Amino acid sequence: FHERTKHIEINCHIVRNKVQSGLLHLLPVSSSHQTANIFTKALLPATFQSLHSKLGMSDNHSPACGGML
Repeated sequence: FHERTKHIEINCHIVRNKVQSGLLHLLPVSSSHQTANIFTKALLPATFQSLHSKLGMSDNHSPACGGML
């Protein structure tokens, strides 16, 4: 696996060096604000809707008439 993951190791060293030199500051992000979670985790409907709107995604399967016939 080393040949396939070597670029990750190199990037990790680059980021670590920049943090240690003070050029880069890492900030924690709570999981409720982590937009990548919409693709990787099962979410509560409210959290899903919040992240969905942050990404600017739209529902192509919603009725055009707003659910009214």
